Amino acid sequence: MRQGRRTGAKDSLDSAMDREARASSQFINTMADTQNEPAAMAVEAGISGLKVLYHGGKFTLPVTLSVQTSTGLHRGVHMSRLVHAAASRETSDIVGWLRAICRQVNKTQPGASVTCSFELPYADQFIPVSVATRQAGTIHYAFTAKGMTACPCSKKMVGVGHMQRAEITMVIDGRKALDMLKVVEKMGECFSAVPTEKMKRVEEAKKILEAQDHARFAEDLVRECVKRFPNATQIRGRCFESIHAHDAIATWSRKSRWVPDFIA
Repeated sequence: MRQGRRTGAKDSLDSAMDREARASSQFINTMADTQNEPAAMAVEAGISGLKVLYHGGKFTLPVTLSVQTSTGLHRGVHMSRLVHAAASRETSDIVGWLRAICRQVNKTQPGASVTCSFELPYADQFIPVSVATRQAGTIHYAFTAKGMTACPCSKKMVGVGHMQRAEITMVIDGRKALDMLKVVEKMGECFSAVPTEKMKRVEEAKKILEAQDHARFAEDLVRECVKRFPNATQIRGRCFESIHAHDAIATWSRKSRWVPDFIA
C-alpha cells in the first residue's frame, strides 16, 4: 500500500531550514570593508578580461575591458565598482566612453586607467584594435592591419615576386580621438595589396598584378607606415613567408636603440 505524504513532518523540516537560514544571515557583516584596511604601499589593481557590449549609436561592438586604479594606502580596490562603471557609461565615441569609465571610478578610487580591445569591422576584414587612456591626457592606440606582400628580390631575379600574407602592428598616441577607419585605410596603403574575401578569377588575377606592381619587403612596410603616421611611436612589419618556414620582421621605434616589445 502506498503511504500518504507526511505533511506535518515536511512542514517542520521546512521551518527548521528557514530558521537556520535566518540565523546564518545574522552572521553576515555588511559593514565589513577589507579593501579599506591600511597598507604600507600603493599598487595598481583592477579587473581584466571583462567582456561587454559597447553601444555606439548605430552599431554594437563586443569589447574586452581592463580597468585598473591605485590602491592608495589601502589593502585593495573595490572591483565591483569597476565592473559597475564599465556597465554604466555608453556614448557614441569609444574614447569618450572609456574616459567616462575612468571618471566614474575616480570618484571613489582615484588613478583609474582603462584599456579596451576589439575587432574593428573594415570592408570585409576585422582589424584588431586596442585603446588605452585615462580620464584625460594621451590616448594610446594599437592597430594590427592585414595585407600581403610580393618579394622585390625574386621579382627582380625571375620577374615574379613570391607572395605571402603580411601584417603591420602600429602603436600611435594622440590627444584626441582618431578616426580609426581612416587609420586602417592608410595602413592598407603600406602593403603590396590588401586582402579581399569574395573575388572572381579575373579579380584574383588583378589582385596578384597589383601586388607585383608594389613589391615590398617587411622593411618597406615599416618605412611606408612611418611616412604616413608621424605620430606613431612603435611599428612592426611581419611577412608570413611562403617559401620559408620562418617569418620576416622589421621594427621601428621613436626611442633610439630600442626594440619594441610586441607580442610574438
